[in-house]
Amino acid sequence: MTPTRLRLLALIAVVAGVVGWVLATIADSIFERYLPVPWSAALAMWLLAVGLGMWGLIVRPRLQRKPGTEPLPPFVAARTAALALAASRVGAGVFGFYLGVGLVFVGDLPVPAAQNGAWASGATALGGAAITAIALWLERLCRITDGDDDESGTPSIDLRGMAGGAERSASWPTAHHHDRTSA
Repeated sequence: MTPTRLRLLALIAVVAGVVGWVLATIADSIFERYLPVPWSAALAMWLLAVGLGMWGLIVRPRLQRKPGTEPLPPFVAARTAALALAASRVGAGVFGFYLGVGLVFVGDLPVPAAQNGAWASGATALGGAAITAIALWLERLCRITDGDDDESGTPSIDLRGMAGGAERSASWPTAHHHDRTSA
């Protein structure tokens, strides 16, 4: 996997922002109603951000191989990296979409429904931004350090022990390392 590029996240946010703005404008002009933005969307984004952050705090010492902690199994580390990649993209999309929707509400701020929609859109967009930031941090935690690179200089992960756990790589030491290949 390659690290997430900020340009990709910016592109996702811009495209989602345009889609959100277009949908909110269509709802406003054709149906003569504001696009509904429930507060539960903001709550969901912030709960996801908190959950992702808590997972990052839990696995951080294990990913960094701190003394006294058992390293994270390669399969879990790979899934954590995949979660971080997916979360950064979803967070950028949510941020852009609700920012686009919120721009439609800004023109009608004296209307109470527009005020509520603007606040809900803003809170949801900020939740998406928080998810993106936490996901980028978690992805950074999952990166392999320079000491684990192979001869070509590219990071490598030996995932031989993922299938059944019978064989473990020397680059992923555990408290009970058994070399079953030399028996």
